[in-house]
Amino acid sequence: MTRPDWLIIGSDARFKKAAAHLRKKGFTVIHHGRDQWDEKTDALMLNESPIRVVLPIHPPEGAPAPGVLEKVSCLFAGRIDAAWKEAAELSGKTPRFYLQEERFIWENACLTAEGFLATLYQFGEGPIAGRQWIIAGYGRVGKTTARLLRAMGAEVSVLARSPLQTAEALSEGFGILEFDGAGLRDGILVNTIPSQWLDPSSPFYTSRIYDLASAPGCLKPGSVHEYYRLLPALPGRYFPDEAARILSEALCRMDN
Repeated sequence: MTRPDWLIIGSDARFKKAAAHLRKKGFTVIHHGRDQWDEKTDALMLNESPIRVVLPIHPPEGAPAPGVLEKVSCLFAGRIDAAWKEAAELSGKTPRFYLQEERFIWENACLTAEGFLATLYQFGEGPIAGRQWIIAGYGRVGKTTARLLRAMGAEVSVLARSPLQTAEALSEGFGILEFDGAGLRDGILVNTIPSQWLDPSSPFYTSRIYDLASAPGCLKPGSVHEYYRLLPALPGRYFPDEAARILSEALCRMDN
């Protein structure tokens, strides 16, 4: 029996389409459209014995049985938790993280920023230009979003923990805010910081919060905000074909 080149796991639309992109490149690919790992997944692995396995962005619920991953040549993942770290170590695998592949990060950030704009228009939130926007975090998604909003006429300030990111934002002409809320005017917050750092009842208060980070988002546990929206996985939601292309190409680059 010929072993399939790839097993791609995940219900996100981009993963099914990424499988199709890889097939066009001549690979044999199985797409397992679930976000759980259970006995069925173990059976699929043992029956098909794929050469490479791609996990979804967030680790699947559950973990493989002992010995299931041992024949896999490469394990690709977005992020892994303690259970998956242990499973990888027991099988002697070192995961390759596509969320750390530099080109993928930037291309995905561009799609995220455009998906954010599409969401705003879909919600009927009004125009971008002439309004005060605060970008929390100045990594790839934060930078791309800040630049896109400014190009559309927005007044953009940046809130960053890193002195290097603060310096970068200043060098690009963005305003700078502090986490204590000093200098803050009423504005719209776009969060890209992947941690629960924000207490909306603190001096740092904004009229709207759009959270582009992954769940559980930026609000501290127990905190609520009337106009808070968590918006994960925007590339897969709005641009599944393009998101699938950049994912499949990143996997191929990392496989070399």
